[in-house]
Amino acid sequence: MELGTRGKTVFLPVAAGALIIVLAVLLIPDAAVVGNLVIIGMFVAIIPYFVYRYSKYAWLKGLERQFPNFIRDLADSKRSGMTLETAVTLAAKSNYGKLSPEIVSMANKLSWGTPFIRVIDIFESRVKESASIREVLNILREAYKSGGNVVATLDSAARNMNMLREAEEERRNITSQHVMITYGIFFLFLGIVVMIIYILVPMMSQQGGFAGQENDAGMGLTTFTNPCADFVMPFPCGLFRATCTMLDVDSEGISCYYVSLFFFVLLIQGISSGLIAGQLGENSVVAGTKHSIIMVSISIFVFVFLAKMGVFPA
Repeated sequence: MELGTRGKTVFLPVAAGALIIVLAVLLIPDAAVVGNLVIIGMFVAIIPYFVYRYSKYAWLKGLERQFPNFIRDLADSKRSGMTLETAVTLAAKSNYGKLSPEIVSMANKLSWGTPFIRVIDIFESRVKESASIREVLNILREAYKSGGNVVATLDSAARNMNMLREAEEERRNITSQHVMITYGIFFLFLGIVVMIIYILVPMMSQQGGFAGQENDAGMGLTTFTNPCADFVMPFPCGLFRATCTMLDVDSEGISCYYVSLFFFVLLIQGISSGLIAGQLGENSVVAGTKHSIIMVSISIFVFVFLAKMGVFPA
């Protein structure tokens, strides 16, 4: 079931995005429209997978928040003389948020005669990406096998998970300001890139027309040239020309090279800053994908909007 869901999340959006790109290239003669549809197709192909990964990450975090309460209730039930099987069945009637469906599933398996250890193993396979839950499940498994003071073991495990969760929340509160600083740096860089393209790139383009000429002192007026002028390489020159066509910029001029260069530098900045923001704020690169998607989307929107408004050099 898990592999099937992951496969659908990966291959179906990729197929849909590829179909959009192919149809755009074959049926639409306007190169600028084709470029926009290529970007849309790439978003269709990529974003669903990252949404799936982040939703699973959020689901695991929801389980981790409620799991100490579940373990503590198991300890209380065990303290009253119940077996762990009966304690799980009783816990299935309580509300543990996102954890409740998993506990109900465990109780159902126990009612069908599935051994307790096997039930724990199945649940562990579903939450294998959560190190804290796997560690407590290992403790629960060993306590069930060896006996002893199971109540004290479960109480200690629940207490340790709560301490780790509180420490994580405190760290998140401290680092939240760093996430905002990361966004501030990104928007500052975006503004600098836009101003460079608006002010300096036209100057480079105009001076480039005098390249090779000399003034009265015998010195060249400028060294600004288009590195892609004499090359037909698909990367990066072909990619730059396609980008300029999408942005209504002369694909053969000096301005094309620098506009495209700054555009892709901004995209790289957005992706990197988003991943760093996720690592700082939630201690997870996967969580940073949402920040990366937001920053990349803003970058593309700003560039396309300003290009259509005629702000960028044609």
